Amino acid sequence: MEQYFAVFTVIEYNTSRYEFNFFELSTPNGGLFMKITTVGCGNAFSKRNFNQCYMLDEGGRRLFVDFGSKIPDAMNHLGIDFKTIDDVYISHQHADHIGGLEELAFMRYDWVKRPQHYKEGKYAPRLIVNEVLMNDLWNKSLKGGLASMEGFDAVLETFFEPVPVRANEKFEWQGWTVALVQQIHAMTGSIIWPSFGLIFEKQGHPTVYFTTDSQHCSPRQIEVFYKKADIIFQDCELTGVNMKDRSMVFKSGVHASYAELAGFPSANAAVLSPEIKGKMWLSHYQDFYNEKKDFFGNPVDWDHEAATDGFKGFVQVGQEFEI
Repeated sequence: MEQYFAVFTVIEYNTSRYEFNFFELSTPNGGLFMKITTVGCGNAFSKRNFNQCYMLDEGGRRLFVDFGSKIPDAMNHLGIDFKTIDDVYISHQHADHIGGLEELAFMRYDWVKRPQHYKEGKYAPRLIVNEVLMNDLWNKSLKGGLASMEGFDAVLETFFEPVPVRANEKFEWQGWTVALVQQIHAMTGSIIWPSFGLIFEKQGHPTVYFTTDSQHCSPRQIEVFYKKADIIFQDCELTGVNMKDRSMVFKSGVHASYAELAGFPSANAAVLSPEIKGKMWLSHYQDFYNEKKDFFGNPVDWDHEAATDGFKGFVQVGQEFEI
C-alpha cells in the first residue's frame, strides 16, 4: 500500500483561519495528480463561503462538482474563467447546486455563430448527471431560463453535451473510475428525492468520496463507502447544535448534523468510528462558523472542536488538495 504524507500550512487572514492540506504521494504514475480546489463550502444561504462546489483538475481537464447560484461569484473571487471548464457534474436540483448553470450556459455559448446544437461548435461543456435526473434538470429547472432564444427554441443540447449516467453504471474521468452513490437527502412523502454523491477510484491514488448533500448515514449501507474511501468530503450542517452543552436541539432533517457526525448522545444517531471521522473534511456549513459562534450565539472555535472530535477539519474557500 502506498504511503501518503499530509503537510499542513496554516495562514492567518484577517479573523479567518485557513488551513491548506496537500497530500504528497509516492506513486508510479509519473507525477500526475488530481488537484481538488474548494470553490465554495457554504450552505444554500451563505453570504461568506458561497455554495458547496469542488473543482477537479488533472491532465489539462477540469471538472466541477455541482454549480450553485453563487458559484459564478466564487469563480470571480478565485480568478477562475468560465472558458476553462470542461465538465460539470450535478448531484441534484436544488438551486445551491444548479443555480449557476444558466450563467455558465450563456457565458460559454457562441453568440456569433448562434448554433442550435453543441455539435455545431466547440463551446459546450459536458454535463454529467444521473439519467433520470437529467430530464428533470432541463424540464423542471433549466428550461425556463434557457429555452427561449431569439429565432429558435433551445434545448439542453444547445448549451451542453449531456452525459447521462445509468443506475449502477460508472463513468471514466482522466483515468479515474467514478461511481454515483445515491444519497438520502430528502424524502417527499414516501419517495426518495434523487440526489447522488460521487466516489473516485484510481490505482495508486487515494479513493475520494464526495457525499454532496446527504442525511447522516442514511441508509446505513453508506458506511460501506465511508470505509472504502481514504478522503471524505462530508455534508455537515451546524444549525440546531448547542456547543455550550454539546447537544443537538433540532436539525433540518435533510443534512447530516455536526452533532450526529460527532456522536453527541442527544443526536441519537449511528456512531461513526474514529477511523471514518479521521477521513472527513466537513463542508456545506453555515456562516456563523466564521463568526466563531454556534446557532444559539454561544462562542465556539469550530476548528478546535472538529480536531477534538476527530475530524480532518472544515474545508475553506480556496483550499487545495493534491490527490
